[in-house]
Amino acid sequence: MASLRELVQTLLPSAVPLAKVRDESMARTVTWVRVMRMRLPAFDGMESGDLALIPLSLLITAAPDTQSRADLAEYLADHGSTGVLLLGDEQPGAAEAKARTELAEAAERNGLPCFAIHGMESAQLERSLIGAVVNRRAELERQAVGLERQIAALALDGQGLEALVGALAAFIGRAVALEARGGVSLAVVAPAGLPSSAAAAKAVSHYLSKSRPTGQRIPLPAVPGAPEGERDDTGLEESPLGDEGSERPGSIILLGDEPVGERERIACERVAPLLALEIVRVAAELPANAGRGEARTLPAEGPPWVAIAARQPRQHETDVPALRRELRLLASPRRFMLRGSNESLEVRIIAVADASDPGGAEAARKVAKRLKRPVAVSRPFTDAAARPAAEAEARAALESLEGRIGGRAGSGGEQVVRAELLPAHQLLGSVLTIPEGRRLARALLAPLLVGTAAARRQRIETVRAILDAPGSSEASSSLGVHRNTTAYRLKRIEEVTGWDLREPDLRLALSLALRILDAEGGFDGSVSDEI
Repeated sequence: MASLRELVQTLLPSAVPLAKVRDESMARTVTWVRVMRMRLPAFDGMESGDLALIPLSLLITAAPDTQSRADLAEYLADHGSTGVLLLGDEQPGAAEAKARTELAEAAERNGLPCFAIHGMESAQLERSLIGAVVNRRAELERQAVGLERQIAALALDGQGLEALVGALAAFIGRAVALEARGGVSLAVVAPAGLPSSAAAAKAVSHYLSKSRPTGQRIPLPAVPGAPEGERDDTGLEESPLGDEGSERPGSIILLGDEPVGERERIACERVAPLLALEIVRVAAELPANAGRGEARTLPAEGPPWVAIAARQPRQHETDVPALRRELRLLASPRRFMLRGSNESLEVRIIAVADASDPGGAEAARKVAKRLKRPVAVSRPFTDAAARPAAEAEARAALESLEGRIGGRAGSGGEQVVRAELLPAHQLLGSVLTIPEGRRLARALLAPLLVGTAAARRQRIETVRAILDAPGSSEASSSLGVHRNTTAYRLKRIEEVTGWDLREPDLRLALSLALRILDAEGGFDGSVSDEI
């Protein structure tokens, strides 16, 4: 038998607690699993120690109001249930979200742990949990076999090391790095959309910053015929799975402070041989001048190349696999290479920057247009070993823009940020820290923010286009109107405000004011009420 805590930790790393969880409740032993049915009684033979599985779609039918949901939670508590697992979409509708919240609150009042589970069918979860109640080790082994098959399929499909590591990270719900001998980083992935995502992203940030990482190193098994290399010496705790040896091709690094649990241990034991073989295969394909552990991740028609970076949408925002397939079609594989996996935090691309596209600007614009979010592009590089530095440069430029616009998803439109202008972006970002900047920006823009919401929005958009575009034709094009319309709008704005938009100091101040308020979320109909 297993406790509820052990089941959640080993089988359900993506479970989201919906209410305050008490330690003594999580320590109770789960003896069986009961699924809510569309009939009366909804639970057949509920007994002490049973774990309740409730599909959210059934909950709103079987318990349609607040009182019936409270009665359901009280019934479960009276019959000794160990807790509640609510199955549904990650982003439920309004009615389902209300039902979930009310049941979670009622469960908390009755001392029942309540978790949300996404992406699993009730029958599938029931079989898995019952298997774990009977024999947890055997159930984990069964799931790990499924992971092994998934990773084998990704390797055969040529998806690359990051895709393989991404599958492992998603399975265990933890940030994972893969290193070659000598500490050369081959792939780093933080799973998205999980309760542990924030901690995983922080662990990855520490790892990439080269500060002393926390976590556990799991050596990969030796591969016959692989060349010998150096012993790793990074200070990470070494796993009892095996001793580091000179013939081992590398290590799995489980990042973060959390101790290694049974799920992580079994999964890594199962997939370590596949990862070792893939490292050896990648190493065999390296060009002679590539650094140790550096995979061939550069388009064949270069150099020069550029690195392009953007925030990858989450699974609930779009169909990420389909999106990445579309990105691969933006150019020939000889000119355009997509890195990472569906679980990556970023879209990372290496593109050719030659005479047909100096600086990779056109490739970056294509990516921004497809993603509908800003992208950053590095300076061109010609040495294969410079790829990690170029990717870091693009990431820094992107983070600078996000800091300026508040890091909101979808903010910044289809803007392309060039890394060579990073100081300029950082300077604009520092505008947000100007004392009383918010108040002064609103006071300066006050003459524009009168009248209806539509009129205010039109004035702001017109001034923004005039300030940002190099000429009236470009400003009109960005607004989607005739240039005579732009000229008429400009004249009316100057009449209402008393401004002369040819004055350099005024143009600079207006541009800064717009950027300051952009960082707050932009303009809407309520802005004028706050001035």
